[in-house]
Amino acid sequence: MPDITTGDSMEPGMTLWSQSDAISMIRSDKLKAISGKAGSDISVTAKCSAAATPEPLSPAGPLEHTDETPSPKSTEADEAAEFHQICHQGWAWSWANLRVKIYRFTILIIKQVYLIFMTLSLPTNHLMLTFRTLPRDFDEPHHNSDHLAAKFRNAIMPARGKLHDQRSRLIKINRWFLEMPFLGIPGIVRFIDVRTQWFDEAMEQAFDDGIQQVVVIAAGYDTRAYRLSRPGVKFYEIDLPHASKNKQELVRSLLPADKYPRPEFVAADLSKVKLADALAATSFDPTKTTLFTAEGLLYYLPPAAVQQLLTCVSTISAPGSRVMFDFLNLSTLSGEVWNPGFETLMLSVWNKGEVMYSGIDERPEAVEKLLRLFGFHTHEVLSARDMVKRYMPHVQWGTHPPTVSPYFSYVCGEKL
Repeated sequence: MPDITTGDSMEPGMTLWSQSDAISMIRSDKLKAISGKAGSDISVTAKCSAAATPEPLSPAGPLEHTDETPSPKSTEADEAAEFHQICHQGWAWSWANLRVKIYRFTILIIKQVYLIFMTLSLPTNHLMLTFRTLPRDFDEPHHNSDHLAAKFRNAIMPARGKLHDQRSRLIKINRWFLEMPFLGIPGIVRFIDVRTQWFDEAMEQAFDDGIQQVVVIAAGYDTRAYRLSRPGVKFYEIDLPHASKNKQELVRSLLPADKYPRPEFVAADLSKVKLADALAATSFDPTKTTLFTAEGLLYYLPPAAVQQLLTCVSTISAPGSRVMFDFLNLSTLSGEVWNPGFETLMLSVWNKGEVMYSGIDERPEAVEKLLRLFGFHTHEVLSARDMVKRYMPHVQWGTHPPTVSPYFSYVCGEKL
């Protein structure tokens, strides 16, 4: 199913079972940071100043007035509450989501009958890599320009790569089943494609605007350090130690050093090491403007881990730095908006031992509020409709089934 190389985990089964049940079924080392990356299990529970529980305040009397400044603990608690209004797991039941919640308890279970072929197929990170290459392989209009992804795919999955190179009918049939209406996940392939284009374009724009460093969080099979690097710009690829080691071996075997620049590889488990500490052993300079990317990652992290990750990014970001990530629309995760493709996606990644834990309120004002909590402002926020308009002008939005999965959004924030 979704091609996730690091830890894209949306919260598939979380609405079907209680939190304790779901967590007991997903081992802590399975919080994979997925997003077209190298099979990383980055469960970012980075410990960067977690909000403390506020002490009870003594209320003033009915006529008493106080000019006391709120304590830091009170402010932290208020900010944490604000954050969890915007980013959460969508478990609550309401009249607005009753139909979808019932669906997840009944009809969704029936999908297990045919989802077995998805569950037994390639790992998510490998699938995402094949999805990234597929539009280029079949010369689809307005595809992404990642010419190195196919090299990685062919080295890791030679049999699958051969089918792609031959434009095999089997690949076309496989995609038809994958994206069939209601039963499949319509738009998942071009979702990966337009997401790749957006990250590419925004990164190059950041370079034009003077960004000097790039930190790729949960790098996986990301190829931008080799495709988009410019003189004077330094890349840092962070991933779990085993994933980082595998990536380095892959790069050495496929990409000649005299032709493709090398990033600094940072082998670190961000569930145990702070982001700042992981970068401290490198040449990273927190006084320089930096672009931080988290592609296909946040929905696989619990809300507290999302909060901690953004806090860590903020603490080492110079003014003018940027952070980019895609996220799962909270309206879909909570069930207020019904999308059968997402329901299939949620169940299929859950079958693989991955969970989509977090959704973010996709309204622009909510996204701006979220970024402000971490000292950023909105540089850009895009919906799936915006992405189709920008990167697939040959397609009219509103076609059924959707050309691009409609339940993801994309945001770039800039440090104040």
